[in-house]
Amino acid sequence: MAMEMLMKPQLCVSSNATDDYLRYLRQMNISHCFVMFRNEETNYDAVNRTLERVRAAGLTVDDAGNGFIYKHPSIQLGLPDRDEWIAKYNDLNRWLGNAGVKVGYATWDTGRVSTSWWKAGEHTHGAVGRIVDMNEIYARKPAFGQEYDYDTMWNNFEYFLRAALPVCKEVGMKLALHPCDPPVRFYEGCASIIISGDDYRKALRRADEIQQELGLGTDEHYLGIKFCCGCWLEGGEKFGNVLTDLADFVQQKRVHIVHFRNVSSPLPYFEETLLEDGYMDMYKIMDVLVKNGYDGTIYVDHVLRYDEQTGGEKTSFAYATGYMKGLMAAAYHQQK
Repeated sequence: MAMEMLMKPQLCVSSNATDDYLRYLRQMNISHCFVMFRNEETNYDAVNRTLERVRAAGLTVDDAGNGFIYKHPSIQLGLPDRDEWIAKYNDLNRWLGNAGVKVGYATWDTGRVSTSWWKAGEHTHGAVGRIVDMNEIYARKPAFGQEYDYDTMWNNFEYFLRAALPVCKEVGMKLALHPCDPPVRFYEGCASIIISGDDYRKALRRADEIQQELGLGTDEHYLGIKFCCGCWLEGGEKFGNVLTDLADFVQQKRVHIVHFRNVSSPLPYFEETLLEDGYMDMYKIMDVLVKNGYDGTIYVDHVLRYDEQTGGEKTSFAYATGYMKGLMAAAYHQQK
């Protein structure tokens, strides 16, 4: 008899995914997914068609979004057309929420997951992986032609919350906020506002205050966390203790999505690694999730890139997801 597990392993489905890809998920016994919508499918009819097709394949869609929209610089930098882009963001969340998808996305990184190199590194066994060297990134010019300080980025975040949270209440949706990656306070001309557990506490507290100011009630917390283990590990002690922070936020029911990823070392330099190769014992993270009753989704967000001759991206994700599921089964078994 299969062991009952509360956590929901998932994989990404693009809005133009093939039937073969959907079958690939089911053949790995993955029944949960999230959908990333391309701009071409970000309209009411296409969103609903996509959700119907994915669900018809036997998959539950737990969360969804369009990265081009929710990471758009106009929203996060407070550019003149930000209201137009926030309206696009809210439209998509309305369509998703009304169609039964109850978790959406927020990330305050202006679309940047800054990376020094995609190449084989010391810890990647010859596969291509993401490598970050802050000495290289600090030398870069401002990404948007001028500098945006912390207060500017934070005020723009509050502006966004005031526009987005009422739609969350309207359709019963929660937002999962991802940290800035890499978690460094200022680089490429932009301040990063979510680079530690304490930054999250500030953001969640302020979101709750804004809910009350807007008369949205206190029964639900509409802003939650996309808990990226990789970012916590990248930041090391400056980000916070990944195990105690995870337990704290799960107990508060603020974690909606977990990104399960390991790295070779904390900043200023790291390579993304196989789950078993980084400096963190990932079983300890899984154990915290199980012991604290986490019942949301969990996903290996970044993987090493195997070339086509050795299996390609599907093999990369299959290996990492299978390893994660093995850790999950072991942690649940230990609780019996």
